[in-house]
Amino acid sequence: MYSANTSWSVFLFTVNLFVLPLLARASGIGIFQTYEVYIFNNFDNNANELIVHCKSADDDLGDHFLDQDGNWHWKFRVNFFRSTLFFCHVQWGGMETSFTVFDTDYISYKCEDTSTCFWSVRNDGIYFSCDNENYVKRYIWP
Repeated sequence: MYSANTSWSVFLFTVNLFVLPLLARASGIGIFQTYEVYIFNNFDNNANELIVHCKSADDDLGDHFLDQDGNWHWKFRVNFFRSTLFFCHVQWGGMETSFTVFDTDYISYKCEDTSTCFWSVRNDGIYFSCDNENYVKRYIWP
């Protein structure tokens, strides 16, 4: 037999389960917000494919082979704990490196207006943009 306190606790739990995520989203916290990440092969005179392998703690997105000026993208939701982190390993010719493409604590606020992050892999490094126009070099080849 349920007591009044148990019923009240179940009611409060149910309300919190549905209302708190809505309030968090409305306040701009972005729990469960959907983001999209694009990776572009922008090497000059590209004779080789760019090999891209991205993953998070939960998802391994596999290998993708990008021709010159080709791109690959994916969508995902930020997890409840706001600890979503994606990184990619890229290879082109004899060069290769790994880099963070999405980190909730850093990159999400830069991409918040568009919910889209753009990465351009080039001869002299890897560039980031939130609008696919104004790119900033973030990484250099080792």
